[in-house]
Amino acid sequence: MSADKSALPTPEEIAAFRAQFQTMTLATVNASGEPEASYAPYASDDFGNLYAFVSTLSRHTRNMQHTGRASVIFLEDEHACANLFARKRLVYRCFTHEVSRNAAEWRALMQSFDARFGTIMETLRSLADFGLMRFMPFDASYVIGFGQAYALTGPALSEVQHVDPSRARTSASNGLATPREILDVWFSERARPMWFNSSAEFDSEIRARFEATYQAGKRGELLEWERDVDGALALVLVFDQFPHHMYRRQPESFVMEAQSRAIARRIVWRELDRTLEPARQAFVYLPFMHSENIGDQEQSVQLFSQPGLENNLKWAMHHRDIVRRFNRFPHRNAILGRASSAAERDYLASQ
Repeated sequence: MSADKSALPTPEEIAAFRAQFQTMTLATVNASGEPEASYAPYASDDFGNLYAFVSTLSRHTRNMQHTGRASVIFLEDEHACANLFARKRLVYRCFTHEVSRNAAEWRALMQSFDARFGTIMETLRSLADFGLMRFMPFDASYVIGFGQAYALTGPALSEVQHVDPSRARTSASNGLATPREILDVWFSERARPMWFNSSAEFDSEIRARFEATYQAGKRGELLEWERDVDGALALVLVFDQFPHHMYRRQPESFVMEAQSRAIARRIVWRELDRTLEPARQAFVYLPFMHSENIGDQEQSVQLFSQPGLENNLKWAMHHRDIVRRFNRFPHRNAILGRASSAAERDYLASQ
């Protein structure tokens, strides 16, 4: 059976498929590696996360508390499908984290559940054993039928790629750097002077050692690195810092910024940043400082307001003020082929 591989499903089509469902099917494993299947009603947010309000007494919740992982599937009704062997399905692999009732987002999320499920939510909230679990997808697939399997990658998993079984993924050990190698190089005494400076020699070294790893990550081949804080931090560096050395003053230096920000956001949501020393924390937060979105800039200032990061705070505020004034960074205009306004030209001339 063949499929038109040029006709990729759109993100809107995939979102419409998921919107048909009010519940999601869960797969988790316990501490002994034994699998558990279950389901839960769900809600979602603007960042692509899913949420379930579940009892902490249930086995699948205990499994997620232990492993921090779950798989979720939205599966076409077998009575509506054309072929039982090719039911349409959307599968996410997720990190999971419990959201405190004291969290800032708790009220808005509960309003989403109230709107979807009605008055039963008031009863469930009164039960002490019920809690809110956040599911943060880091990998996804969408299958329509035979020969029509698609990988979802990129920020918010919004980029659709046809899965070609004849093309095996490159192994992360096949000439690519490891997270430990990346962290050892970047946080070495030799590299520290180059964090916010440049030299042709250092740029060339970063490109020679890590460009293949960057390209592999860009293809979605390093997803498993996010399983722990060192791997996630290494991915942030590969996507946010290394491109400015490898592709200095080229559009490619900004291509993976949104992806680095998505990874950084998941680190913060999982509270893994709290396990890092300030110097490493700062590089988790820098993708927010590099964003041209004012919401991200406000979050950057908030994150850099933490103790130990005072030296970065003034720069976070500086970047926020530029984006607040121009809605972007004027110094990127020439690199990205954007026309500068008169106000931006005056600003650039003053620097």
